[in-house]
Amino acid sequence: MKRNTLLFDLYWEDIIVTYVLPYLTIRECFNFRCVSKTCLQIVNMYFTKIKTLKLINQGFSPHTLGVFAINCSKLTVLNLTRCSTVTDADLIPVLRQNVNLVNLNLSQCNNLSAKCLQPVILYCNNLRTLKLARCLWLTAGAMEALALHQSMLEDVDLSHCVTISESCIIIFIKKFRLLRIFNLEGNRQITDKCLYAMSKNSIVLRMLNLVGCSDITDKGIRTLALHCPMLEGLLVRGCMKVTETSLQLMRPRVKMDRRPVDPVPMPIYIQI
Repeated sequence: MKRNTLLFDLYWEDIIVTYVLPYLTIRECFNFRCVSKTCLQIVNMYFTKIKTLKLINQGFSPHTLGVFAINCSKLTVLNLTRCSTVTDADLIPVLRQNVNLVNLNLSQCNNLSAKCLQPVILYCNNLRTLKLARCLWLTAGAMEALALHQSMLEDVDLSHCVTISESCIIIFIKKFRLLRIFNLEGNRQITDKCLYAMSKNSIVLRMLNLVGCSDITDKGIRTLALHCPMLEGLLVRGCMKVTETSLQLMRPRVKMDRRPVDPVPMPIYIQI
């Protein structure tokens, strides 16, 4: 009597790992992993091959990241946005195992400290994208260490990182001359000094978010208009000291979040 083909009769690596498991969510993979020792082996094999790991807004246990630390060593993209339960102890082993990271997003991971960036700063030499939005744990020391050891960052999000000073951000700008996308939204410590630094160092800048940076003025925007020819997008909503006087210099080539102000019509006097 001919036996029916079962799931585990398929080639694990060539079929199950390559064509089946990618359709499961991470949570479903862990559920499948708990079924048997065979399932555990198959899922662990899958984890050794993944290059992108996104755990956005998930409340995973320390055991979960421990599994990734043991099995994942080929990650190029790691996104832990809003994973508020993740701690340094959970994250650092994962980062140490994945030195080829290109894209790292730790935005709104409120339970971390600047210590978690140490493996990234020292060993992730291919890092291009770093997103640390609303990371109040980010320190000047961590920023200076990034500027000292890294050199290839192109896309950086420091929005609402209000604990770092403007002078620290200027040092960062001077080091990373390949910046193409820079998000500084909500950082009220930013003044025209930052924009002057960008005009001298960020000549390939394409997208700049200054929403809520209320101390920048027309002088800084005018400097960007003159010295950042590749700029394609500029967000200045909430920048009350920035007027159409400077924005109009970039209107033909740069997309903005503020509409041009219609000129006030000249009054017409009719002699009676």
